[in-house]
Amino acid sequence: MAYYPIMLNITNKKCLVIGGGNVAYRKILSLLEFGGTVTAIAPKFIKDIWELSKNNRIELIDRKYQKNDVQNYNLVIVATNDKMLNKEISKECIDNNIPVNVVDDKELSTFITPSVIRRGDLTISISTNGKSPLLSKRIREMLENVIVEEFGGLISELSSTRDKLKSSSMSLDEKIKLYDDIIRKSNLLKRDDK
Repeated sequence: MAYYPIMLNITNKKCLVIGGGNVAYRKILSLLEFGGTVTAIAPKFIKDIWELSKNNRIELIDRKYQKNDVQNYNLVIVATNDKMLNKEISKECIDNNIPVNVVDDKELSTFITPSVIRRGDLTISISTNGKSPLLSKRIREMLENVIVEEFGGLISELSSTRDKLKSSSMSLDEKIKLYDDIIRKSNLLKRDDK
């Protein structure tokens, strides 16, 4: 199975995380970083998740998952160790057209979460289609040392130039050459002109 890469705007979207351990915590943090409104359900939560709820960053439902808990959510992430429960939740989400990710089981997932680097408006997603999350993580770690915060200024300049050129009579090739010149002058990407 291959996943079509897509970026979703989850700002203020209702996201449900089922699970209360370290993996659930990492998923909650990621959803919060991208603006999701997060609820978590589990019979037990680690301290870090409780801290997020004390700061009113997430809502906690302190009990076992119950049928129909996924209703009214835009996105569900399942991070439990109970394979039968994971399968039940996945089926319920699929039957209700709710995107679902079952951590470490891509066969039960309708989407996967890539490893992500964010630098302002620059977002780089790395994925192995769920086959090796560790490799995605290692590549992300390598790139984090190369991709600097200054890309924000370059993105703003390119965006401004693009807006100005929309009504221009320049050819596509001329526009691309101009964009390439701006990128080259920024010195943010090493380029081999040999």
